[in-house]
Amino acid sequence: MVFQDPYFHALRRRLQAAPYDEARRRLTARLAETTPHPPRPPHLTPDEIAQREQWLYREGLDLYLPILRTVLRAIAREVEAGLVEPTELDPEELTFATYQRARSELRELPQLPRDRFAWLRRLAHDTVHRAALARHAERHRGTASEPTEHPEAPPAELQGTAARLAAALADPDLPLPDDLLADPETRRLLDQLLDRLPEQWRETYLLSALDRWSDEQIAAVTGLLPDEVRALVHATVRLLRAWLEESTVQPTRPKE
Repeated sequence: MVFQDPYFHALRRRLQAAPYDEARRRLTARLAETTPHPPRPPHLTPDEIAQREQWLYREGLDLYLPILRTVLRAIAREVEAGLVEPTELDPEELTFATYQRARSELRELPQLPRDRFAWLRRLAHDTVHRAALARHAERHRGTASEPTEHPEAPPAELQGTAARLAAALADPDLPLPDDLLADPETRRLLDQLLDRLPEQWRETYLLSALDRWSDEQIAAVTGLLPDEVRALVHATVRLLRAWLEESTVQPTRPKE
């Protein structure tokens, strides 16, 4: 799914290579130009609205890549459900549409959510599902698309891939190395493991291991304490390593 998609990794490298402030200015300007300005709700002052929008333009846009990752995962699920074809939905446009909805809905919330990352992820899932339903309806009749099948690696190759991934996970405080993610078979295996995790565990771990956020940065957007973030990352790595060990255990033949 996400890690098997070379598009995500190409975009990740492109965004990382672009000047950070310049990319933020472009996104901020486009949000301001394209999002309608509804009347100010009575429960918020102009200063409170400005503070909320400032959060979205700063900390909220820091989450662009993680939200794009959520969008890609959501698109894959809509494809598996047969609502759309793999190329029918534009991940970057749907990520931007998620931020448009966030900017509008910030005015309606009685208060900002404690776990703002989870709130943005829920918006992303809903934005993708609405787009998939709309595209499906446009076709008037849709034929359920078969899920993409990935050939299984030979057992020996799978064991080698699992061993390399387990070695990379030996230290839970180290990020995932880029050379490891360059291997398609490793990405496929990692995607399978990540998909088994609870969403909060998976996304918190990826903020740390892939996006290389500090515990304090993650705590600021999830509502967790920094110590809780680190404990969750360590627990996630232990679980991933346990699953990897299960996948490499050779079945013992009964004695004759």
